[in-house]
Amino acid sequence: MKGSLLLALLMLAPTEAVVRDGESLAEVAQRTLGDRGGASELKALNGLKDNAVAPGTKLKLPGPNRELAQRVLTTARNALAAADTKAARREEASAKLKEAEAYFQGARYDEAAQAADGAWKLVAGPAPQPTAFTVNVTDKGITTVKSRSGQPVRVEAEGVTRPVHPGESVSVEKGQPPPPPRAPLGVPQPTSPADRLKLTVQPAKGGPSPVTLTWKAVEGAEGYEVELVPSRGEKRTLQASANQLRVPLAAGVYRWSVRAVAREARSEASAEQGFEVAEAPAKPINLQVQPSKWK
Repeated sequence: MKGSLLLALLMLAPTEAVVRDGESLAEVAQRTLGDRGGASELKALNGLKDNAVAPGTKLKLPGPNRELAQRVLTTARNALAAADTKAARREEASAKLKEAEAYFQGARYDEAAQAADGAWKLVAGPAPQPTAFTVNVTDKGITTVKSRSGQPVRVEAEGVTRPVHPGESVSVEKGQPPPPPRAPLGVPQPTSPADRLKLTVQPAKGGPSPVTLTWKAVEGAEGYEVELVPSRGEKRTLQASANQLRVPLAAGVYRWSVRAVAREARSEASAEQGFEVAEAPAKPINLQVQPSKWK
């Protein structure tokens, strides 16, 4: 009930505010967001170049995702404060939390929530996997570091340090600092088949019938990675260049999830969904024999 009431209040919240005479951007933030520090959010959200706003100006206000980002940030801050100061992952969590704070101040609330959740997982999640990474240096002096698992790898060049998280890679040219990290990839949302749907397919000649898996496209994704788990048999990891994949499947029950991938990043996996494949019964053959005059 409490969650429903909060959602209703958020939906009724105003979507814009008008600047009053003599009111600064910080004062508008205090009046609408309850926080003078929210001026940076209003500035980013409305594409303002400075804090000067003329009376009568209509300003766009944050939506419900700001409330969610605030909650995730609070949870991450509390987890970091309670973590052992000598914990191996605390430094990474602190850096991740700072990243989340910067996203929040820039009104990038979804990215702030994702980064804050990552910070929380670093100090409150399960023990990390062993650290594994590869380093490749080309003849032109370009060094590529790819992190595979475990703790993020720190790459330092020209006085600039950048962490490389598992699933990411970074290429550094000789005499240049490492490039800044890309914005986190969004998580794909499966669209078809619907969760727990039973599919009836016609038998195909020469093998199982194809089933089409689809999901919402993610901005910045260069491809997708689909994990398909049958109730009987081994898990399969399939690659897709677009936001759909046709895969021949025998009758059975399957679970699947998808993640977005780019050259230097991989998103979190989507929520897992399930479906069942059943073959339609073959049509009966109507065989008629014509009487013959031959004896």
